[in-house]
Amino acid sequence: MTEGLWCECRIPLTWREIAAGDLSLPDKLRQASLLLTALNDMESMHELEHASAENRRLERIESKLDLALYLLARNLGPTLTAEPRLVRLSPEGIEWEDENPPHAERHLVLSMRLSDALPLSLELPAVALTPAEGHARARLAAISEPLNDALYQFVFRRHRQAIRARMG
Repeated sequence: MTEGLWCECRIPLTWREIAAGDLSLPDKLRQASLLLTALNDMESMHELEHASAENRRLERIESKLDLALYLLARNLGPTLTAEPRLVRLSPEGIEWEDENPPHAERHLVLSMRLSDALPLSLELPAVALTPAEGHARARLAAISEPLNDALYQFVFRRHRQAIRARMG
């Protein structure tokens, strides 16, 4: 699961078990895609892009408006207040520090706050894998193509930032 592209970060993360056919999953996936896309746009605004500067400005404005509408719709519900823990995230799965990990094959919703700048939690469906000592592991499940693209972009950017930080 963690071979290849991954990033490590210390973030608040919680998990809860859900029923296999939970009807709220499509809405959670749509919300996760919107949130992650907005976060990617906001974090990458300082990176050089081949697109024209005017197009990038318009994309950022549109992304911020989408996020503002989403925040309004959610009425800024409760913020995830869990203690930060070391998380290793890839486009396919996730590992995190956990002394009481979920049992293998359990269906989960993982809630994590990827940025201090945004008060919202990203919620992703997953299936628990066999835990390692002191670590939980899960495979992301039922991820839509737009969410997968946004997750890949997020992990890639964070991975690249970690390499730059190590090199100097």
